[in-house]
Amino acid sequence: MHWIVDEDAAKVVKEAFRLCMQGYGPTQIAKEFSERKIMNPTAHAKANGISIPDNRGHDDDYIWRGSTIVHMLSRQEYLGHTVNFKTYRKSYKNKKQLKNDPSEWHIFENTHEAIIEEPVFEVVQRIRDGRRRLTPMGEIPILSGMLFCADCGNKLYQVRHRGWEHDKEHFVCATYRKIKGGCSSHQIRNVVVEELLLDGIRRVTAFARDHEDEFVELVTKKTRIDLDRSMRDGKRELEQSQARINKLDDIIQRLYEDNIEGKISDERFAKMTANYEAEQHTLEYRVVELKSNMTTEKESALGVEHFLALVRKYTDIQELTAEIIREFVEEIYVYKAERIDGRRVQRIKIVYNCIGEFDPPVSTSTKEQEKSA
Repeated sequence: MHWIVDEDAAKVVKEAFRLCMQGYGPTQIAKEFSERKIMNPTAHAKANGISIPDNRGHDDDYIWRGSTIVHMLSRQEYLGHTVNFKTYRKSYKNKKQLKNDPSEWHIFENTHEAIIEEPVFEVVQRIRDGRRRLTPMGEIPILSGMLFCADCGNKLYQVRHRGWEHDKEHFVCATYRKIKGGCSSHQIRNVVVEELLLDGIRRVTAFARDHEDEFVELVTKKTRIDLDRSMRDGKRELEQSQARINKLDDIIQRLYEDNIEGKISDERFAKMTANYEAEQHTLEYRVVELKSNMTTEKESALGVEHFLALVRKYTDIQELTAEIIREFVEEIYVYKAERIDGRRVQRIKIVYNCIGEFDPPVSTSTKEQEKSA
């Protein structure tokens, strides 16, 4: 398919991605577009003389559905790629199209002009994977889905109540809430996280802006060390998994021979073979996953240029928005609060998009950010 960018449609796509970055879900974006009287895709196509199937179930040109937005936010074509084999038919007689698993897609990169920048697309995919939930007040907190317990690794849940001022809103560990004694609360107030986060983003962006060469060198060195470690671990597990798969082949072959010779019963043979084959299938799936992860890590390891582009985009960040947080931050880890010199002190670890964890080498700062909570 040859793509020609429709400027009016491109503006709508960009607005959908922008609203998603600001915290809007697909249903909210659809409602916003409907209220703004923006033509839905089917109506827009028809208005421009393009004949496409009309599956809307209504004839209102300005009604949007959440499913349309979901589809829009996941289309890799907006990155400038051509994606083939998304669907298939069981036979030439059956006209119904069925969806292929994404692993079956064939993607040809950079075949046409991009509408959405890759870092923005990746952040939106993470937001969609997280599927942040509305609070009882019908809002989506800007930090929702981004905080994790530094001890058990589970998510931190947002706690809010009607009538509460913002400084009372806080997060608690999901394990603590669900399993008695499973973990400590790790309770931390929203305002504390927001203050630490703003300070962290401002310090990192200031250092990257004022010492760009040193920043690139530090991040590149750190990323390569992390990548080498990850690749070593992945390669080790890959070799172990492949060795086990080969060993299982031998075991199954010996079982077959024992069954033929009457050393084990058919029932016993069937049961043991099924168990070994199930293990083998699990390992084969893991091998594919490991190879895919290792390839992805190689391709995305050095994302410092993407981060620098964000630094240039936001020259002076004075307050946090959902869009800024999503663009800069991948996830935040919250540690258990401690008592130090009579003060309740709580640490967080910020993992940034593209560069991972990074603390500017400022002599007056510590390796971990601290704030009295």
